[in-house]
Amino acid sequence: MDGLVEWRITTNGWVQVYRDPTRAGTALLNFAVDDLDRHRTALDSRGLTTGPVETASKDVRLSTITDPDGNRITFIGNFRTDY
Repeated sequence: MDGLVEWRITTNGWVQVYRDPTRAGTALLNFAVDDLDRHRTALDSRGLTTGPVETASKDVRLSTITDPDGNRITFIGNFRTDY
């Protein structure tokens, strides 16, 4: 993708840096989790409400939380490296 660089830093972890002037000063962080519903429940118990679960292609499930500064964390369920 134009404007994207990516590094694989561990067996299961990558860092992506994407140039997008409209989002300058904010961050996006994605976590692949083993059980999206369990993670959402744990966050709720701490007073952190995630957004609704969205289903993406190939049954990947996403839920996002945004902090007051506009930084977003997206939790990804059913993530896999091979499609």
